[in-house]
Amino acid sequence: MKIKTLLLVCALFLFFGCKKSDKSLSSKIEYEDIKVTQVKHYLNNPKYASYSFDINIQLPKITPDTLFKDLRKTIIENIFNVNIDTTTINQAINQYIAEKTDAFGEPGVQRFMSEDNQYELWSKLNCKFIYAKDNLCSYKIHEDNYTAGAHPYQEVFYMNYDLLEKKKLNFEDIFIPSTQTDLTLKEMLINQLKKQEKAQTISDLNLFDVVTPKDFKVSQMVYFDSLDIVFAYAQYDVRAYAYGAPEIKLQISQVMNYFTDDFKKRHFTPTK
Repeated sequence: MKIKTLLLVCALFLFFGCKKSDKSLSSKIEYEDIKVTQVKHYLNNPKYASYSFDINIQLPKITPDTLFKDLRKTIIENIFNVNIDTTTINQAINQYIAEKTDAFGEPGVQRFMSEDNQYELWSKLNCKFIYAKDNLCSYKIHEDNYTAGAHPYQEVFYMNYDLLEKKKLNFEDIFIPSTQTDLTLKEMLINQLKKQEKAQTISDLNLFDVVTPKDFKVSQMVYFDSLDIVFAYAQYDVRAYAYGAPEIKLQISQVMNYFTDDFKKRHFTPTK
């Protein structure tokens, strides 16, 4: 009888131990930082305009049990739009630099190649984890370019990943279908943006074609930050370039009712 009881206790210990391990996968991630810096000059002459590349990419290391192989693959493919099964990270970076170099060499850039126009053009790529808790990660891909236009331009993309399910989470994997048109959520976003901008009215926000909260759109690009969820908008998405890329932060407890039952069950419980 004592032996059976001992075996039962051991079985329960192993069961709950495994469960706990499953819920803290992010704590097992080891990070690898890849950095590449290159500076080139037009006509190979340092007196003329230069263009530089500054690449910083944070990736999960591949552990012996290949636990995060799928996560690493998904990140690289989302950064460079390549098939990682046939392309290494170094090949992807070299291809990226080659494509940007071609852009710097387009006819519109020629005016910056003279001795009188010693401009510095650049392409900066910064990619890193910004949230990792239990089995949920948020990852940021930030690209900053100046290719001789009227001003620099930036592109920001956020990716959410379920470590347990081993898949990238799209908007529909997180939110119920009615979320994008829900007026209450739109009002929350508008009110929070007014609070962030210290604005009194919607018109003070200078949003494109938004007269009432009904006209506002709910961004499908979101990421998690501690106890908050952030709705991120691209430049020119809802406001002029001068305002940058707006981000509206809401407490997770405020949007819990918009999460799908599956997502809510696997990642969150209501805040007391």
